[in-house]
Amino acid sequence: GPRPVHSLLQKIKQAKYPAITTEEEAVSIPLQLVLQGIFDAILVNLMQSKGGTSWQSLRREICESLNSRKNSRLMEILQTTYSDADVVFLQEAGNQLVDELRQKYSGTHTLVVPAKYNPKRNQNSVMLVRNAVISSPQEVEIPADGWDAGDLLVVKARMADADVILASFHGDTNGLLTVPVIHRVAQHYPSEPLVFGLDANTYERESSSTAHVLEFERVYKALGFKSCWGAVDPSRYTTFNARTYLQPQLNKAAKSNELAEKGDRNPKDFGF
Repeated sequence: GPRPVHSLLQKIKQAKYPAITTEEEAVSIPLQLVLQGIFDAILVNLMQSKGGTSWQSLRREICESLNSRKNSRLMEILQTTYSDADVVFLQEAGNQLVDELRQKYSGTHTLVVPAKYNPKRNQNSVMLVRNAVISSPQEVEIPADGWDAGDLLVVKARMADADVILASFHGDTNGLLTVPVIHRVAQHYPSEPLVFGLDANTYERESSSTAHVLEFERVYKALGFKSCWGAVDPSRYTTFNARTYLQPQLNKAAKSNELAEKGDRNPKDFGF
């Protein structure tokens, strides 16, 4: 049923975002409410003064394309492009998508979700496994080291009469938790066959504040992992999108003539 807006917010944790101070973490929920109200007022004023009468219809069209129809589009892709996949790793899966997957695939697949599934956060790593190929999937716990509950899902299952480890992970925006995660998984399961699908959030360009894709390659090769991409080509992008200034993460915003330079065009997604 209806819930107060403030109950939907979560603390912004210093463990995940080191730039946050302990004092800011402590007041992060009321601070979010204040800043969101200010930001919304700025956006509405901007659009009313610059967008005239057309901005509401444009906003509605964008929302229908990116939000309202997002899950139906995802289901369409899964049932066509990936209809023959025996394992599908999904990250940042919302509650509604999880419910739709469970209903649609109940006869042929098992939808595995974390034991510490976080419905309030509404973005969890899950996996869809075909029952005819993979049996007895059971989650195994890997102690968290900075990442949130629901970001990492590790499962032990049977495939072709052998044990196999399946893992799904969503990294932080800068990708700095990805290397610790693969180290932790390798430490717990050094010898079992592993299939790992992850949103690594690695970047083409080197920076002290983000995970560089070639350094990531060096690390996972040293651990004995092999990527689905073979030798990493930093210019083989798996994501290319850009944000306008009409959203709260202004550090990710780009003008229309800055899409290549400031857009998120990076080699972020991997399978081991």
